[in-house]
This record gives sequence, C-alpha cells and structure tokens, in this order.
Amino acid sequence: MTDAATSRPAMLVIVGTGRSGSTLLGRLLGALPGAVHVGEVRFLWQRGLIEARLCGCGVPVPECPFWRAVLAEAYGARRPDPAAMHARLTAVTRLRRLPSWLLGERPVTDMAAVLAPLYAAIATISGARVVVDSSKLPTYAALLAAALPTAELDPAPALVHLVRDPRAAAYSWATATPAPDRGPGAVMERRGAARSALLWTAWNGAAAALVRRQSSPARIRYEDLVAQPGAELARLAALVGLSVPRDFIADGVVDLPSDHALPGNPMRLRSGAIRIEGDDRWRTGLSARDAAVVQVLTRPLAARFGYGTRAAA
Repeated sequence: MTDAATSRPAMLVIVGTGRSGSTLLGRLLGALPGAVHVGEVRFLWQRGLIEARLCGCGVPVPECPFWRAVLAEAYGARRPDPAAMHARLTAVTRLRRLPSWLLGERPVTDMAAVLAPLYAAIATISGARVVVDSSKLPTYAALLAAALPTAELDPAPALVHLVRDPRAAAYSWATATPAPDRGPGAVMERRGAARSALLWTAWNGAAAALVRRQSSPARIRYEDLVAQPGAELARLAALVGLSVPRDFIADGVVDLPSDHALPGNPMRLRSGAIRIEGDDRWRTGLSARDAAVVQVLTRPLAARFGYGTRAAA
C-alpha cells in the first residue's frame, strides 16, 4: 500500500497467463482516481522501443510524449540499451528459472538499477499514487518484488492473481486476433491447446505461490470480474488504497479514457464507453478433442480455482 507518511507510490502487478483478461482488469484499475495503468511494462524494451509498436494512446512508443518523459526522468541521457535489456530480462524470467525464483533467488542487482527508476518515473510523470502493471509473467513479478523496494517506491508491490477457465484461454490462443499495431493482416501470437494448457498450469501455479506470500492474498477469476465488475474491482482497489467512484460502472458499461498501455492486447487501443461482458465463444468454438486435452493437462489446478469439467462449469 501507499505509505501515508512519505506518500511513496504503490505498485499493483497483475500475474497469471496470457488471454486471461489482464488488459481489461488493468485498464479498469488504471481508470480509478489516483491510479495509472501502463500495460505490460516487461515489453517496453522489445515491443515498445525496438519494434516501435503503438502505445495505448495510438502513437508509436518511441514518439509517445508520456514515455519520452518517463525515460528522460528515469535515465536522463544514459538510457539503457533496449536490446541488452530485452536479452537480460528474457534470461532472468525464463520458465526454467521459475523454481529458483520460488525458492527466493535474488539475482537482480543490475535489474534493480534499471527497473526501480523506471517505475518511480512512471509515478512521477503520471502523478499517480498507484502504478498498475499487467505484465502477468510470474517470474517478472518475482523480479519486481525483489528489485523495486527502494526509497522511492513502496517496498511491497501488491500482486493480484488473475485466472480464467483454461478452456477459454486455449480457445483465445487458437483464435486469430488482429494485431493492428503490427501492420495490415497481422495477428497476435497463437498456440495450440496442449501448449496453452501446460503454460496455464505452470504460470498459474507459480502465480498462486507468489500471491500466497502476501499478507493479503488476492485472486480474481475473469468470470467473476465480468459478472460483477463493480464488486470485484472495489475488492482489488482496496489493496492499494484506491476506491471505486459511484457510477464508475453503470449497467455493465464503463467509460475508459485513453491511457499509455504498452503493447499487449489490442483492447488497450479502445477508449470511450465499453461494455464489460464475458467472452464465451469457447463453449461452441473449442473442439471436443482440444477441450479434453486442456482438461487432462490442467487438472487438478483448474478444480482448485473452481473450474469443473462440464461445458457449463
């Protein structure tokens, strides 16, 4: 939480797997008074600065006034090399590093010197009390937990575990989703059912382990978020001292302003009145074979999170 005595900004990090609704959750939290959502910050170096994909405001990241100001505030004229940062982050957040992270490994001295000023600068330039990062990757969240405790940042980033029915996630991974910031006809990364299920198990298991270490463990299911967004959002906002204004969500519709979310789901490029509703296309679109593969590979973790084997679960 934000330290009342020093007014240090707080961090809220969404952890889990891809195609779980993290962009929606991040944008809802970031639209609350006192907060800013900056998308998947782990992709700043590769997708943002190297590939020059679009910021949530619609401008290529290297040309975005917000990110230019953040980088200048964080590093001055000594900005880290994006390619070197991408390579280093990839190395320390690989899946095979997961056991050592869960056992408390802290190989982060060089990363702390880069990431701490970056997140402090995001808070300074935005003027926000809470910075919301929807990077999801549990190993990156563990890295932040080790690297960010400084005099400028709250020493305990709040982790929120977002989980979605593994069959819905598998269907989303298999579906061709347009990626407008990658050029005409481009689509987001796609994965098969087996790989999606294995990663769902690995990352959600890791996310659950990380969140359990907090004094106030926080988990939210995508299905609950879209069913009762006001109540679920208020529960999570309270973790970092935020509150949900009255009529923030009216009849399932929220008015989302444009933000500066880094490249991820193209939903970050939408603004204005947005209806919060679940995506249940997987119920008819996911083949029986793929559904069976996912169910086998995600038991018993899926049951632990309340997902049964019936199509209507």
